[in-house]
Amino acid sequence: MHVVFASDVDAGDLPIKYPGPIKTEGLVSRYGGSDDRVPELCRGKTYCTIMPDDYPEEKYNEMFKAFKGAPPPPALEEVVIVNRQGDPDDKDDCESIVTYDRLYKVKEVNKDVWRTVVQAPKSDYVQRVRLETCKNTEASCFTNFMSTSQYSTFCKQKFNTWEVVVDDGNGGTEKIKTELPVCCSCHYKPTSIISRLQNSNRK
Repeated sequence: MHVVFASDVDAGDLPIKYPGPIKTEGLVSRYGGSDDRVPELCRGKTYCTIMPDDYPEEKYNEMFKAFKGAPPPPALEEVVIVNRQGDPDDKDDCESIVTYDRLYKVKEVNKDVWRTVVQAPKSDYVQRVRLETCKNTEASCFTNFMSTSQYSTFCKQKFNTWEVVVDDGNGGTEKIKTELPVCCSCHYKPTSIISRLQNSNRK
C-alpha cells in the first residue's frame, strides 16, 4: 500500500493530488459541504480522524482502482522533540500528543463547512498526516528561564495550512486547504502592573 503523507509533491495535471503544506491562503471552494454530521469528539475542531458510519470508502476504492499517479512522496519521518528548551532533563516545556492519522473530515480554511476526505486503502491511496496537539494550552512553560514577574508564559497550539483531496460532491475530487495542528509551542507576554503588585504583596 502506498501511504500518502503530507508532502509538497505535486502530481501534475492528474485529477488526484498528493496533500502537502502550502504557503498561499484563501482558496474558496466551488462546492458546499457534503455532510455536517461528525462524531462528538470532532466537534470544535477543523478535522476529524474518526470514520463516519456512512463513509463511502467502497466508492473511493472503485474511483481510484485504476489510478496511476506520480511516485509516492517519501514517508514523513517522525521528529522526536524531547524539550523545546533544549535540555532533555528539563520538564517545564509544553506537553503534546503526536499521532499519525487518516483524515475523514476537514473544514476548509475560512469556512465552517465539513468536507469529506478521500481515503481509498484498497486502491493504495491513503491520506495520512502528522498531528501534534497540546495537552494543556493553559500550562506555564520555560519556567526555568522565565523567573521574573514581568512576564508570564503559556502553551499555545500552532496550526499550519495543508492541501487535502476531498469529494467534490459531483462524483469527482478536488483539493482544498485546511488548517491542522502541527506544534505546541511556548509563548510569553508581559504581565500587567496590577498582577505584578499582587504577586509582590503575596511575598
